[in-house]
Formats: sequence, structure tokens, C-alpha cells
Amino acid sequence: MTQPTPPVGEQPEVSVVLPAFNEEARLPAGLERVLSFLGGQPFASEVVVVDDGSRDRTPEIVRERGEAALPQGVVLRLVQHQQNRGKGAAIRTGMLEASGRFIFFMDADLATPPEESAKLLGQLRAGAPVVIGSRIQPDGSDMRASQPFNRRLAGRAFTIMRKAMRVLPDIDDTQCPMKGFERDAARAIFREQQLSGWIFDAEVLWIARALGYRIVSVPVRWQHVEGSRLRVKPSQAFQVARDLVRLRFLHRGLRRR
Repeated sequence: MTQPTPPVGEQPEVSVVLPAFNEEARLPAGLERVLSFLGGQPFASEVVVVDDGSRDRTPEIVRERGEAALPQGVVLRLVQHQQNRGKGAAIRTGMLEASGRFIFFMDADLATPPEESAKLLGQLRAGAPVVIGSRIQPDGSDMRASQPFNRRLAGRAFTIMRKAMRVLPDIDDTQCPMKGFERDAARAIFREQQLSGWIFDAEVLWIARALGYRIVSVPVRWQHVEGSRLRVKPSQAFQVARDLVRLRFLHRGLRRR
């Protein structure tokens, strides 16, 4: 059994949400690295794995790890979708389920290592409600250069389209897979999130901005990891453009806090 939500009075300082869909090959090593990192920190923490309707052993891997000894001060929890609903939906479920004072999400492949979350945590503790990783470094270099050509091309096309449509034009990297939130901000933002496809990151930041939350960007390490399920197809350009338009209408009634 995975460990339950900590009782009142034992709120974790940090929660890490890991979405997982058919991740039996990569999850054991990634989960162990996250647990080990958190176990070395001087605060209580939890890892919330959201199984998004996997058809492999993903949920069993989490259960088995939860039945073994965990690092001191770390709780492991499993939340499941009965069917696959998409990465955005999995992260929304995990962010609303997490109980930490500060809540992060990152990919199970750990393209951005969990150690990088310390950079974001420093900004959250300093008062920033939303902190996002950026793959663009202070010297101007872009860690996305390690991606295959088609992925780089798709990413650039998306950024050009997004900025042309005036969706977060001042943020250069909305898609970095590591983001951190103060608990109340996370609750307010992810209650409003609706998109489950590729641009859900941009939707989350759009909602944050609409609600008046300050967004801080922090350069982080990132490297391309083979095995991504993102398939770049010409038809996706229309879907992305449609969703960029949709998010304006989905959230036009939001009021600044």
C-alpha cells in the first residue's frame, strides 16, 4: 500500500507530482531518484504519482515501492485515472491532490533533474507564488538544442505562434516540464485548468496571469530524453492554434485576486 495523506499537523513542506502513462520502463529509476533527493532534504515531503490509465505495470511499480522502506520524512502516494485522459489532466489531478506547502510537477523521465527544484523552491520561499523552469540560460544558450531537429522545429513554431497570438508574449519558455507553486496559488490555478493536451502548460500560466499571480522564471538544467510520446504531425498545428484561441474564451471570466 502507498502511504496515505499525512494527518493534519504533519503537512509536507514540498510535494512533487509525477504524471505517468505506461512508464514501467522509466519510472523505477526516476521515482527512486526523486525519493532519494527528497530524503536528503531537511523537511517533510511527499511524491504523488498520477497513473493516467496505464495499461502496463506502472501502478504496480508505485505500490511495490510504497510497500518497501522509504527515505525518512518522505511519503509516496498513488492516484489513478481509470482511463487515459492526457498529461494535462493527470497533472491537474495531482496538483489538486497534493498537500504540500509548495507543490512541484515534473516529468517522469526527469529531463529536468529533481535537484533543480531547489532553485525554484528558493524563489517560492522568498514569496513568489508561481516559479517556472526555463531552458534558456543566462548566457543566452538554449538547452533545447539537444532535441532532435523535428522537436526543435515544432517548439520554435509553437513559440512563434503563441507570441503572435499574444499569449504570454513575455515568457520565452512556457513548456519547460518543471514548475512550482505555492499551495494556495496551485489550488486556485488548477481548479480552473481545462486543457489536457500539449499546451496545458501555457494554459496554466495564462490562468496564473489572469488571476494576478506573479510568475518568476528560473534557468534550469534540461536535456532531451529518448522515448518521448510527443509525435509532431502537421495536423497538430491546427490543434495548437485552436487551443490557444480556446483558452482565451475558457477563462475570460477570471478575476484578479
